[in-house]
Amino acid sequence: MAVTNKDLALAIINFLNSSVSNKTIDEEFSESVDVAIDCIADAFSVNKDQASSALGGKSLLEIVNGAASTASPSTKAVDVDEEAKAKANALKGEGNKAMALKDFDTAIAKYSEAIALDPSNVVFLSNRAAAYSSSSQHAKAVEDAKAAIALDSKFSKAYSRLGLAEYALGNAKGAMDAYKNGLEVEGSAPSDAMKRGYETAKKRVEEELESSISEGDSVATAKSTADASGSSASASAAAGGLPDLSSMFGGGGMPSLSDMMNNPQVMQAAQNLMSNPEAMQGLMNNPMLRQMAQGLGGGSGLEGLMNNPALQDMAKQFMGEPEKKPDSA
Repeated sequence: MAVTNKDLALAIINFLNSSVSNKTIDEEFSESVDVAIDCIADAFSVNKDQASSALGGKSLLEIVNGAASTASPSTKAVDVDEEAKAKANALKGEGNKAMALKDFDTAIAKYSEAIALDPSNVVFLSNRAAAYSSSSQHAKAVEDAKAAIALDSKFSKAYSRLGLAEYALGNAKGAMDAYKNGLEVEGSAPSDAMKRGYETAKKRVEEELESSISEGDSVATAKSTADASGSSASASAAAGGLPDLSSMFGGGGMPSLSDMMNNPQVMQAAQNLMSNPEAMQGLMNNPMLRQMAQGLGGGSGLEGLMNNPALQDMAKQFMGEPEKKPDSA
């Protein structure tokens, strides 16, 4: 008898009721489950009191478990008659000959015919995976190798085929895992090919990890250097070309005019500024200079500073004004 939507809705309600009654669901959620039951009953227009008789009295869990136990697994061997097996094995032989001649397209075609006749033979899939890898069709080789493993998880060659294909695709971690599983299948007598494949993939994984760490360190160092350079440049730009007076005078506050004239760093900086109009303009707009002008020029600020006789004498020295000589007459 076909199961209707209402039958299924009642079965769900019955499952929820049973889950509450047998304490499968904590009591704190029972009220929420009751609300869900009412919503399901209203949505499908069913009488929730009839839930226990749904699906012939069987619980939804019993039906699901019963279906799972009788379902055929996807990897279950297909019944193949002896004639089909014989033809498939003959095709496999032709594929092997083509592989020896490096005629990989023919090999793939022969193995494919064999698989069509006997899809349960893991060797056919494994051999086609090898042919795909030999013709650089590594993604298809991965598919065949995984299909072979699904058919027979104890067939070690399939892991080797998978490891090779994953490695060729640049998936060193996937290759290492495949070879590791193959070694576990081979047990106490692992093949040299499986061991070499595992070591090679493992080395690549370690190299990639080391490279990623080194790149991360390089990026962090470059960023730190850039931040430091930017901060330094910003500080210099903010000063408008003015030297750090606090460092020049030992951090003892605003220097006096005589201190400035006796400091070779200030003298050199002033000479540079006199020869650079743009830097001079920035200097005149500098808040530090304005503060210094207030101290040296009095309340008149920059104007008073520029009229300071001592500063005028210092400017003459910076500009290289020739010393006046007495008239020869």
